[in-house]
Amino acid sequence: MKFLISAAGTGGHIFPALRFCLTCMEQSHQVIWVGTKQGMESQRVPEHNIPFLTVPMSGFRGKSVFKKIVALLGLVSSTIKSVIYIFHNQINCVVCFGGYISLPVGIAAIICRKKLILHEQNAVLGSSNNLLLKFSKIVFLGMPLVTPHHQKMKVVGNPIEQFLQNDIVPSHFDAGILRIYVTGGSLGSEFINQHVPFALSALDIPMEIKHQAGRNKSEGIKTRYSSNLLVDISEFYNEPSVNILWSDFVICRAGALTLAEVNSLKRGCLMIPLPSAIDNHQLENARQVEKLGLGVIYEESEPVSELQEKLKNIINQKKYLAWQTSKPQTDHFQASERMLSSILQIK
Repeated sequence: MKFLISAAGTGGHIFPALRFCLTCMEQSHQVIWVGTKQGMESQRVPEHNIPFLTVPMSGFRGKSVFKKIVALLGLVSSTIKSVIYIFHNQINCVVCFGGYISLPVGIAAIICRKKLILHEQNAVLGSSNNLLLKFSKIVFLGMPLVTPHHQKMKVVGNPIEQFLQNDIVPSHFDAGILRIYVTGGSLGSEFINQHVPFALSALDIPMEIKHQAGRNKSEGIKTRYSSNLLVDISEFYNEPSVNILWSDFVICRAGALTLAEVNSLKRGCLMIPLPSAIDNHQLENARQVEKLGLGVIYEESEPVSELQEKLKNIINQKKYLAWQTSKPQTDHFQASERMLSSILQIK
């Protein structure tokens, strides 16, 4: 079968789509990716020898009037280009992983009467997926939605890299040094970069920290940490899963992919949801994890002193040890295989 995959923008859309592509290729299916020239996907996808095509689409919601006009013009152009891609490459099935780029690619699939498959990573159905819902064959979910599920929906998890069970080992706090991985996601977080170093330093206990700052956001972070702490700062870690396994627990945003990786690798987290996330989906993601007893939420609207207090409680009560013995509700490691198997059964 020949798949057209669409994903662009942040790692939360790109990495699950990439994992699904690799699963398809492992089973001798062909994949072609549609993304943007400026997005992270333009670098990540060609590294895996996946044919990469582009459209001029950009985001719409939360933008200025001018940028909305540009996005609407881009929608028309992107839809036309996607139709051409589908016909020219004799595509059998179109799989959209959410985000603004899904809309033109999904519309093109409808025009061309091709199977349209959607994947939603978050606890809130995104705008593009919501618009395309009734035209799709199936909507795969990375986690249960906060709203009632449609009969087309199926919870499969967020596709992540597979690990052998014996690779997921307990952390090493018995060495006397607490290990914490701090990440604001693929784009970084100014709030986390600014406040987390001071909060951790104020705890005054032995710690080793790996801190992902985000592109062009690493300057000055190390000076905010106490000189008594062992700190490694990087704009981006190519293998975040290695850092998660290395850690005792994680401090992070509440992107669906990050939470899937952290919980699947038997770690818990202090979650700081991005308050500007569309439909507040990061807070809803975090609430699901907290409800499962796998993390603690700190919101940016709370006093900064509360951030230190919640970290202190996690450490003093050794909550991270309970997180490491938990069993994830969803097996994200098998998500891409479940997706492909279901798609191949569609008539």
